[in-house]
Amino acid sequence: MLKKETKRLFQSYLTKEKLSTPLFFGDNNVLSFHWSNDKLASDYVKTLHEGKGKQHRVEGLREELEELKNIPLWLMSRRGQVKSDLHNLYQCYLDPRVKTHWFHLEEILVSTNHEAGPFSSLKAMRWFDKDIYAKFIYLKMLESWVPQRSFRLSLNIPIEIRAGGSPFQSIAAKVHQVSAHGIVLHTSSCSQLKEWDSVEEFLFLKKEVELVQERGIESCLKAKEWYSHLENFTINGDEFRMILHKGLEGRGEKDNFLFIPLQSLRMLSIKAQDQSIKNFNSLFEEAQQTIHKYIEAS
Repeated sequence: MLKKETKRLFQSYLTKEKLSTPLFFGDNNVLSFHWSNDKLASDYVKTLHEGKGKQHRVEGLREELEELKNIPLWLMSRRGQVKSDLHNLYQCYLDPRVKTHWFHLEEILVSTNHEAGPFSSLKAMRWFDKDIYAKFIYLKMLESWVPQRSFRLSLNIPIEIRAGGSPFQSIAAKVHQVSAHGIVLHTSSCSQLKEWDSVEEFLFLKKEVELVQERGIESCLKAKEWYSHLENFTINGDEFRMILHKGLEGRGEKDNFLFIPLQSLRMLSIKAQDQSIKNFNSLFEEAQQTIHKYIEAS
């Protein structure tokens, strides 16, 4: 049985909201969904905007990106200096041929402040903003073709990463996304993680938060369910360092996203390991089926 309010919520989101905006469920802003993170939803949105007279949201997205042409930046190498803009830089990054030649070289520098600097290596990716990059991808998805992601949900669950379990060696992070294959962590403190070379085990502990009661939505879309199904967990030190190396390669220092496969998690729970993973997968599958049900009804 479809809930009328939730159905209206999906219909409004899929047909009216800005294409760069996610759909949040409930009042806690813990769980959200974006149409680009699911083939069924992206096909729906793409088909919708292929019709005549329904291009205004695509035009709005294109206008957001056009505004980046007004943000100047300066590129410098041994050959000299060139003035460009942020829009052009992302276009170059999206071009595989240019990306191979420019963005892997230490000697190409960039400044987003002034022609006199300060400059940083283009390769360091300090200029990169995932939300801006995502908008370029959304436009490509609607106007041409890009590889489609498997279904995933966005989360905002704060955690603490502890080296060897010590509260005196810890950094803040959050669970950013979840898929059928694993979870994605977000942190801005990876420089400290790199220093923990000899740590044998890392603990990932949920931080306490106050949640308001959420009414009118299915239980699988409620924050409380996701907090309870995601157990505290640990990861072997060597395994986590491999995840770090892979996740930080070619990325900036401001925002870092680390993919952790579900099989790498060792749950700190009174339940058996297999049962904890099974419970988490079950909630994810229920959320996916529920979201698909509302998309099909839109």
